[in-house]
Amino acid sequence: MPQRDGFTARNNSGVPAEANALTRAARPSWLRMLGPAFVVSIGYIDPGNWATDLGAGAYGYRLLWVVLAANAIAIVLQIAVSELTIATGGDLATLISRRWPRLSTSFWAIFQGAAVATDVSEFSGIVLGVQLLFHCSLMASVIAGLVIVAAILTLTDRTSKGLEYALLAAVGIISIGCLYELPLMHPAWGAVLQGATVPRVPDAAAIIIVVGIIGATVMPHNLFLHSALILKNCTGCTTEERRNRGRFFTRETLVALNVAAVVNAAILIVGAALRGANGSFQSAFAELVPAGAGAAVVFSGALLISGIAASVTATVSGDYIFAAFSPLRISPVVRRAVTIIPAALVIATGVSIPSLLIWSQVALALVLPIVLVPLVIIMSPLCGRRLFASTAGIAAVYIAFDAVMLAQMDV
Repeated sequence: MPQRDGFTARNNSGVPAEANALTRAARPSWLRMLGPAFVVSIGYIDPGNWATDLGAGAYGYRLLWVVLAANAIAIVLQIAVSELTIATGGDLATLISRRWPRLSTSFWAIFQGAAVATDVSEFSGIVLGVQLLFHCSLMASVIAGLVIVAAILTLTDRTSKGLEYALLAAVGIISIGCLYELPLMHPAWGAVLQGATVPRVPDAAAIIIVVGIIGATVMPHNLFLHSALILKNCTGCTTEERRNRGRFFTRETLVALNVAAVVNAAILIVGAALRGANGSFQSAFAELVPAGAGAAVVFSGALLISGIAASVTATVSGDYIFAAFSPLRISPVVRRAVTIIPAALVIATGVSIPSLLIWSQVALALVLPIVLVPLVIIMSPLCGRRLFASTAGIAAVYIAFDAVMLAQMDV
């Protein structure tokens, strides 16, 4: 509207039109901001989680409460990383490297190793999915996995939003696939509710599964990835704009990780119907065939998509870690190759995939406190007391857990 009599044009609410336009530009629609937490949630429904949830089914529904407890821990840590990024305007990896520059190379070796260990777990899901669905050889499955992941990263390389939307779609497909299985399993919903709300460990052997579920849920690379994606979505924003978006990202984290918890619960319920399937994906596939309605195919397809999506996120996370900590300066293509190719080579040797899944989760459990301690130190003067106390408490528990585990391993 043109100006009249020297006055600025205003809308019906009395706000200047120019100010209203600036407000709309500063507050993009929720759809444009959607993505970071759902990308991170891929790591909470990855093949490592599938393996531990499936194995937990050997105890019926009695370990469902562990899924909810692990999810609560994950929510606290991801919100802590989100708020730290919003408060500082920097991503976690860069903040750590700047705070302790002399340790950057050591941090790089540790965190890059964790990214590779993560990708070993994720890539195994691709190999298993391809083998179950298409009956391919091990080498053909490994090559197919490399081609698929490389193609996704290439097609979405120009815009991080394109990658976020692609992975958001993957979360939806995996969720639908897992929930599709539930009616076919005829679960006893009363027992399901009891398993979700009554904490108990059936026997000493179940402790391994409990630790596995928690270890497979919270992984170091997700903290770095979430922080970097949030920062990308706040590029060019003022402090106030970052705070406004931070509130959205907190709500998104709550929704995305609770969706992941539902998916994990569904996998455990399927595992209960299969009595754990001896912890084997092949056994699970074979036992689902008689259920009909394409249950086995849906199961394998969801596992394959989970492996592809999780391998992509682990590779991208390794890229961020390399860029922040490594003394070397090389192209993004080479940085990503450093993460995914070692994982593919390990699987191509023909070692036991179930063993890889277990030991990769052990490695990640050992590395996590090395991320949590710097996170707690950096966030102490910046974040709320309750969030800081919760994060510090979780870090202390993980350090104690690692000390016990190392003692048992005689390290």
